[in-house]
Amino acid sequence: MPSSAAAPGPAERRADRRQRSAVPSEQRLFSLVLALVVSPFGATKRELLSSVYGYADRYRHGETSVALDKQFERDKDQLRTLGIHIETFEDPHETGNNQLTRYRISKERLQFPADLRFSERELMLLRLAALAWSEGSLNAESRRAAMKLEALGAGLDVQHLGIAPRLGAAETSAVPLQRAIDAGRAVRFAYRLPDRATALPRRVAPLRLHRAEGRWHLISWDLERDAARTFLLARIEGRVQQLSEEIDPELRLRADAAVADLERLHAERRAVLCVRRGSIAEARLMSRTNVDAASRPARCGASDHHELEVGVLDLHIFSSELIGYGADVSVCEPAQLRELVVAGLRRIAAVHEALPASAGDDAGRQATGQGSAVDA
Repeated sequence: MPSSAAAPGPAERRADRRQRSAVPSEQRLFSLVLALVVSPFGATKRELLSSVYGYADRYRHGETSVALDKQFERDKDQLRTLGIHIETFEDPHETGNNQLTRYRISKERLQFPADLRFSERELMLLRLAALAWSEGSLNAESRRAAMKLEALGAGLDVQHLGIAPRLGAAETSAVPLQRAIDAGRAVRFAYRLPDRATALPRRVAPLRLHRAEGRWHLISWDLERDAARTFLLARIEGRVQQLSEEIDPELRLRADAAVADLERLHAERRAVLCVRRGSIAEARLMSRTNVDAASRPARCGASDHHELEVGVLDLHIFSSELIGYGADVSVCEPAQLRELVVAGLRRIAAVHEALPASAGDDAGRQATGQGSAVDA
C-alpha cells in the first residue's frame, strides 16, 4: 500500500535544492538556535518548521515534506557537532510520537565558562570575526529572525533571549581602518556630525578599533588638531583613504588612555528611563543597567513600568534606539535626550500626517490611523 508521504520526485528535489540555496545555512542555524533558546518550555518540530526562517518559506500546513524533515534532522546534528546541546522532551501522554516531542536549548549551556579569559589581542580578533560575519548577509535576516520568534505564539518571554540579534549595519570602513592600523599608516576620511549638514574632512593616525554599546569606534590621534579623537564608524562617509604617511609608533601608547576616557564618559553620562515590564525594550536595556536599580518604581507613575538607569555614549544614536521602542519607553532625564526623542517622534508623526494627502484615498487614512509603520 503506497505511503501518504511519497518520496519526492526529481522536479520536487530540484525545487527544494533551489529553495535551500536561497537561505544560507548559517542564517537558518542562527534562527533555529534563537528559537530553541527563547522558548523556556521548548517547541515542537511543527512549531519550528512553520516559524523559523529557513524552514517557514517551505513549510505547508497539513502537508508532509520529507526533504524539510531531513533538513531539520541534519541541522540538529550539525548543532550537536558544534557542541550545542539540544534537550528533548516527550509528551507523557503520547510516548514515541515524535510530532509532539519538544526541543529546547538551555541558555545556561550557551554561556562562557566563568574562568574563561581572553587577551586583548584575542578579543580584537573575535570582534573582527563578528564584524566580518555581520558584513555578510546576516544583518537583515537576524532582525527577521527576532520577529519570527515573537510570532511563535504565547509563552515566549523575551528575557530568555540570551542572544541579541542586533548586529547592526555593516561598517564598511572597518576593514580599511584595520589595515591602516596594522600598516602603521595615517588615513583620511569624511566624518559627519549629527548637527551638521555636510561631512568634515579628517586626517588621523588610527590606533585601535574599539567596540562599545554595540557599535564600533575608531580610537585615533587627530594629526591636524594634535589631540586624541574618537570617531563613530557609522558616521564615516565615503571611502577611507590610507596615506603614505607613517605614524609615530609612540602614538599607540595613547590608545589605552583614550579607551579609558570613553569608558569614563559612559559611566558619567546617565539616562533615566521609564520602561514597560516584559517588553523587548526591557530585555535589551536591562543588560546595561544595575539589576538592583531596576527595582525602583517608575517616576512616570505607570504600575506596569519601572525605572532603569543606563550609561550613554552618544545621545543622538541612543535616541534613535529609544524611538524604535515606541510607547514602551519614556525618557525622564537628561532633558537633551528627551528633546531628541520628542523631535524624532514628531518627525514620524509628520510623515504619518502627510501620507493621506499623498495617497489621496480613505485607505491611506485608515492605515495611518491604525499606526502603520513608516520608515522615517
